[in-house]
Amino acid sequence: MAFEFTEEQEIFRREIRRFAQTELAPTAKERAKMEPTDAEYRRKWLKKLADAGFLGVGLASEYGGQGGDAIMVGIAIEEIGKVDVSLSLFPLLPMVGYYALRYAGKPEELMAEWMPKFTQGEAVASFALTEPEAGADAAAIRMTAVRDGDYYILNGEKTSITKGVYADASMLFAKTDPKAGIRGITCFWVPLNLPGITRSLIPHTGLKFWGAASIIFEDVRLPAENRCGEEGKGFYLFGEAVNTQRACLGLLALGIAQASIDETINYIRQRTAFGHSLSSFEGVAFKIAEHSTRVEAARLLCYKTLSLISRGEFPIKEAAMCKWWCPEVALDTVHDCLLLHGHVAYSEEYPIEQRLRDIIGLQFTDSLPQIMKLVVSRQLIGREAASF
Repeated sequence: MAFEFTEEQEIFRREIRRFAQTELAPTAKERAKMEPTDAEYRRKWLKKLADAGFLGVGLASEYGGQGGDAIMVGIAIEEIGKVDVSLSLFPLLPMVGYYALRYAGKPEELMAEWMPKFTQGEAVASFALTEPEAGADAAAIRMTAVRDGDYYILNGEKTSITKGVYADASMLFAKTDPKAGIRGITCFWVPLNLPGITRSLIPHTGLKFWGAASIIFEDVRLPAENRCGEEGKGFYLFGEAVNTQRACLGLLALGIAQASIDETINYIRQRTAFGHSLSSFEGVAFKIAEHSTRVEAARLLCYKTLSLISRGEFPIKEAAMCKWWCPEVALDTVHDCLLLHGHVAYSEEYPIEQRLRDIIGLQFTDSLPQIMKLVVSRQLIGREAASF
């Protein structure tokens, strides 16, 4: 087994780390505090990411991509996440579009229309599954898609949609057969400028720049060619996209944790108490050792998962492990780093207090820890583990 990046991946890691530190870090604090209402500001930073080649990672050149694999997408998200949570998830979003569009009725036409926009920073994709009455129980979604000739008529509401307040299109899930449960769910590619769609921002205490939204669909007419895959097969596409997303969200959490560890090491070396450097106290130094060990172990799990995805495998269990465990590791890490700084880190002078709020948001982004543990237990034991 190889536990190191390839030469190409290592070069990419150094490039994006330099970019993040020099181009993103100086203004990251202002983005962490602001709602995503300034479209021109957002486009400026997306263009920066695109011009640097970080929005086409993992995608072939015919789709406007820079090549690479899922591991490199994870590297981008981890390195950006160390300095700027607000922009960290954007390198993943073009892949969300790709996962959906390749199964559409006219894939080449839709990819030619959308993929260059994503990789050039001119459009943003989102993932729309959650509803007011269907979060953890995704099979209980109520949104309907009724066939009407060459169109589907969409009705319902999606909520807590990350990037949904300004996304240009969405990989969306609706019931084409409301009585069939999970087998009645179909995936669609939905441009969000269609008549009958209204959106509203859901203000959050963290992850503000991501722009979570409630999206209401009222008799929205969607061309049938925008259906992705067969009717009733939506969860197959859901799983493919979600495995990558879960591993990348895990790496984002760990990037936040690693940045907090690095800052805390510098702080405890400089700060003194009782005539000694804080770093000389075991109660302080051991915390750094413990959290660094957990972060490193969790990081290996995430890159193992992305390696399996890059080989064409379907690591449901590993992806779910990444999603529940990494934010928990990161939350404990950031919390203790804040305490080791003392009261000053609870103020807005340091970024740790903001990271703590962002990490809490990552715990339920793309499902709660309890659901991820259910996924893992079913993969290990079978459906008799919580057989409801």
